[in-house]
Amino acid sequence: MNNAKENEWLSTLAVKSNATLLVRDTLGCTCPREIFDHYQVGTHISGDISMVQLIMGERLLVRIVDAARLNEPEKTAMELLIEGRAERDRLSLNRFRLVIIGTLPPSQTQVLTGLPGTMDPKVHVHILPVLGFD
Repeated sequence: MNNAKENEWLSTLAVKSNATLLVRDTLGCTCPREIFDHYQVGTHISGDISMVQLIMGERLLVRIVDAARLNEPEKTAMELLIEGRAERDRLSLNRFRLVIIGTLPPSQTQVLTGLPGTMDPKVHVHILPVLGFD
């Protein structure tokens, strides 16, 4: 992965307090604090889309993707959700969260955030303008 944005995200999320802030405060995860004692941060590639991936404890899979990589946002997001849910199940984790960073038209944002409701109550989409830790 050679994208400067994703490299910055990797570096930022390698710091435990930043990963905890993202998952608990920004994404609203109510997982017990002990899951943050063990986490992994790395990269994941789906097709030609590279992402940052977090695995928190034995419970949560988070994949973070730049919105600019989604040429067909609804179709691509659905593919990423299906793949993420399968990976969550393969790893025997509890939840999967797809985090899309960037700007999308409001109509697409509404459609994308509604996609998981059609598949699994433990799958979520979050669309954030930036992945910031100020």
